[in-house]
Amino acid sequence: MNGNKTVLSDDVTENKRLLNERMQGTEDLVMSDAFNGQGEALTVCYLEGLIDSRRLEQTLVLYMENKRLFPAFRTDSKLHSIEEVTDCLVSGMTVLLFTEPAYGVAIDTLGVQLRNVEEPPSEATVKGSRSGFTESLYNNLALIRFQFPAASLKVEFRKVGYLSKTTIAVLSVGGITNAEILGEVHRRIGEISEDAILGSNDIEEWITDNRGTMFPLIESTERPDRVVGALLDGRIAVLVQGTPFALLLPFVFLQAFQVSEDYSWNYYIGSAMRVLRLLSGLIGMLLPAFYVATVTFHHELVPTPLLQSIAAAKEPVPFPAVVESTAMMLAFEIMREAGIRMPKQVGQAVSIVGALILGQAAVQAGIVSPIMVIVAALTGICTFTLPPTMMNYVIRVLQFGMTFLASLLGYVGITVGIIMLLTYLASLRSFGVPYLGPVAPFDMSELTDVLVRRPSTSKNRRPSLFRAINLNRNRGKTR
Repeated sequence: MNGNKTVLSDDVTENKRLLNERMQGTEDLVMSDAFNGQGEALTVCYLEGLIDSRRLEQTLVLYMENKRLFPAFRTDSKLHSIEEVTDCLVSGMTVLLFTEPAYGVAIDTLGVQLRNVEEPPSEATVKGSRSGFTESLYNNLALIRFQFPAASLKVEFRKVGYLSKTTIAVLSVGGITNAEILGEVHRRIGEISEDAILGSNDIEEWITDNRGTMFPLIESTERPDRVVGALLDGRIAVLVQGTPFALLLPFVFLQAFQVSEDYSWNYYIGSAMRVLRLLSGLIGMLLPAFYVATVTFHHELVPTPLLQSIAAAKEPVPFPAVVESTAMMLAFEIMREAGIRMPKQVGQAVSIVGALILGQAAVQAGIVSPIMVIVAALTGICTFTLPPTMMNYVIRVLQFGMTFLASLLGYVGITVGIIMLLTYLASLRSFGVPYLGPVAPFDMSELTDVLVRRPSTSKNRRPSLFRAINLNRNRGKTR
């Protein structure tokens, strides 16, 4: 024993026994004895199904012919304990065990079948890059380096999960990324004490500033171009083996309404689309509340002809406006969730046809009024314009809270809800960055590239919000 590790033995049989015991007697562990061209005995160990057998065969043939083809394996990457060997095996490597002296050599032969690079379904674009991440960490790193071939891109690997030992990569850019924020990221990752990390969300929940909030304090994306853009802003990316999502941090509230496609169009069009998404988010959150407040407390604000029309439509409905609104929003969310979970071939048809039939039947039965169906449909459509991030779900949850406040105090309740929401958002931080920045604290110079899309020729400086070391984007003078 060497500390808490079991040192490899000069006895081949003992090594096999220890390795089999460490691997819980698993039956997919292959341990085969062989000899190289110089008559040196070795044991080839791998997990069947996890390695590329053709790649292993080619590697072994080359080694048997001339062991000098592997100097790096023989000297720089030696394994000396059973624990090191098992860590390599479960990572998809093949381990060659030697005796006299006893050591092991790991060869990368991972051969798990993964899907090809394709457009991410949750972040599809009309114009722009069509490549998305896969479940392979190294493939994702290659996609990022392909779009950002710079020597300043730094990748740091970490192992998390004391059982799974999942590999994660922390990406930053030398000369741009703030060292204090990068150090804080590593510190929080080092505090993860979970037994297994199965996805990027596990990492996000461990390293976020506030685990008790439903607002996302870390951005998640499937797009390499979005990761590259974030890195150039001075932010940090975290990639996890086995998941196609990258984490970007720090993250502020208004970034939830931005998409990478904004920079693929003319800046006037990109700005208009960004403002449209922001307005859609406000409508999606507040429209049901304004409807309930208006028909319950503030009839005098509605023109008489419209008020008469609303009253006539609501006359057969036996429920108050708040019950009617809540029921319609809940039904819409159920249909949306059903459409997502069902097979793609029938999911969209079921959600659309179900909404039409259910809405028409509810109106004819006198359960809801026609104008409530319009409000619910418009609210749902507005939320569809938002990027499919966690913020989308948060806004849909806030619909219900705002509607409840509107049913109690009308417009006053909505005002109280907005003030409480803004106060709460102002208290949040993402790795020390104010969540409402650059609105609070206010910075007009950076607001022009948040609410609207700044022309590429005018993007001379990086956002100071993320405390980048070098704020200057351009080399030399700009026109």
